[in-house]
Amino acid sequence: MTVFEAFPNAIVEWAIGPAKYSTITGNTVDTSKVNELHVIIDAGESSEPNQSPNVATIASDTLIYCQPAELPTLDPSALCAGYIVGPEDSDVAYAIVDVGIGKNQETGVIEHVELKVRQTGVAEWLAS
Repeated sequence: MTVFEAFPNAIVEWAIGPAKYSTITGNTVDTSKVNELHVIIDAGESSEPNQSPNVATIASDTLIYCQPAELPTLDPSALCAGYIVGPEDSDVAYAIVDVGIGKNQETGVIEHVELKVRQTGVAEWLAS
């Protein structure tokens, strides 16, 4: 049983689109190439108090569970470097900072993909 079969009422609609980071207008997403995702959302926090002598960062992260067939790729590095995700009905967008592949340990079948995401600014997103 996958997490999606176990918790069908927790599934919400998000979207994923190809990103270009640090362009002259900031982070951008090609909104013509955005795909729908059905995800389950969790939350967490992380901090890096020893990042440098005078700077400490505390960032709120969100963990989302995605269905593998809905993602444009299953390559973790490509997802981290090249895509932005977010709720379909919001102007909030998230950069993907970590990817985990969830496999069924008996069959080896990929059942879900875990994306750890952090809110980011984009020049244009779905509800902008």
